[in-house]
Formats: sequence, C-alpha cells, structure tokens
Amino acid sequence: MLYRLRPPSRLTWCDVPGYAVCRADDQPQPDWERLSWVPAETRAFSSDLLRIAVRCGVRSGGGIVLDARHTEDLGRADELRCDRIAAAQARAEQLVGVPGSNARREEQEWDHTEEAARRAEADLAEILALPVQPHLVAHWIRLGGHYPD
Repeated sequence: MLYRLRPPSRLTWCDVPGYAVCRADDQPQPDWERLSWVPAETRAFSSDLLRIAVRCGVRSGGGIVLDARHTEDLGRADELRCDRIAAAQARAEQLVGVPGSNARREEQEWDHTEEAARRAEADLAEILALPVQPHLVAHWIRLGGHYPD
C-alpha cells in the first residue's frame, strides 16, 4: 500500500504494493499521479507522517509518495496502550462483585503491552533518525507545504 501526501495536509492511499514501486533506483520514476488514489480513512496526515515521508518517500508530481510499511509504528504505542486500558476496563466491569481477581495475570498483560509499546516507539525513533532527503523537503515547500522541522 502507498500513501501520497500533498500540501497543505492531504493524505490519500493506493492499493499498490509499496515494495514493488517505491524504489529510489527506479529510472524513470513511475507516473504516480496516474494511480487510483482515494482519501485515507484509517490514517490521518500528521507532522510525524511528513517527517517519515521526507526520509523514506519519493517525489511525485503533486507531493510525496510513501510505502505504508514505513508508517507501521506511527501511533502504534498509543494504540497498544489504549487497547490494553479498554480491555482492562471491560474485564473490570465483567468482574464487579466477583471475588478473587487475577492481579498477577493483569500485571503480566500490562508488562507485555508496555514492552510492545516501547518497541514500537524505538522502531519509530529509528525511522525518524534516518537522514532527511533535502530534495523532498524542498519539493514539499515548493508545492506550498510547510515542513515542521
């Protein structure tokens, strides 16, 4: 799957395998604008998404195209923690008035979730530590976009 970021803050996606087309050594680059782009519904445009795009993306006529695999850890830590909180609340509601809760199991689940969330944060930090491609930042600004760094 590919994302296309366009100024000022539009995000669309296309169901094309990113690994097949998003390679820096492709000469010439594919005509990204000819693909069937639709508005993204499961991911929102964000400054961190743009930061990833200028590190891992490629230039398109109207923006930057990015392989969605580079975004897997974006927001993942928060998602894991929120899911864990919701599960704990649901379980607590089911067990109201039931003696003998399993506190040790709950603690292990929290630890597992927190470990996974920290891994996601570390993986995201690795991507954001990659060098920025200055030509992509210049392209973004030339198209009227604002780069947050």
